[in-house]
Amino acid sequence: MPAVRVVLVRPELPANIGACARVARNTGLAGLDLVEPGDWRTVDCWRTAWGAHEVLEDARVFDDLASAVSDARYVAALAGRPRPGSVPLDVREMALEVQALGGDGHAALVFGTESTGLTQAEMALCGRLVRIPSHPAQPSLNLSHAVAIAAYEVFRAAAPRVVSRPRPATHGEKEKMLALLREGLLAARALPEANTEGFFEDWHALFQRMDLTPKELSLLEHLARKLAQRR
Repeated sequence: MPAVRVVLVRPELPANIGACARVARNTGLAGLDLVEPGDWRTVDCWRTAWGAHEVLEDARVFDDLASAVSDARYVAALAGRPRPGSVPLDVREMALEVQALGGDGHAALVFGTESTGLTQAEMALCGRLVRIPSHPAQPSLNLSHAVAIAAYEVFRAAAPRVVSRPRPATHGEKEKMLALLREGLLAARALPEANTEGFFEDWHALFQRMDLTPKELSLLEHLARKLAQRR
């Protein structure tokens, strides 16, 4: 996973800084950078950084945004309002681009102040403009919430997506079960003796198009045998 740092520009609430530090730890990000943070080392800041105090201790402080992102290969501005001439990326598209940097990459996710966000000049300084979709009735997100969404998407994009699934049943295994089911349905009089094959075609098509596991087939075979005993 690339080294991804959260950059907060002129954050107004120390509690949000602490919450963002916790998010960085939750999602495995590299750390926190602060641009003109003011007096941020408060009790509220440390309280909301529960479990991530070392992220605050290691936070870097800069006088301007250019200095904060100077060593980053990829810089994304997370902004709620558009910048003329720029087409924003969806936050998930941004996460994929970040992961494409590889293990030696360094990315910066830049967030503006709570009340006014990033300036047009600050957005222009960043290589990417990114939007987090939200409901039009309340498009504005709390700073720490926006950081959490962006950081989670980056974290999720890095996670392996291999899902362990049981082996699917083969066509032949299904045919064996269907033969038993046919006899069971006949015994239960769920199939007519006249034109049996024609009426059974729907059952045949149903189970052949289903994704069944061998265990599930065993359950159906057990049912078919119980039905067949009704004769």
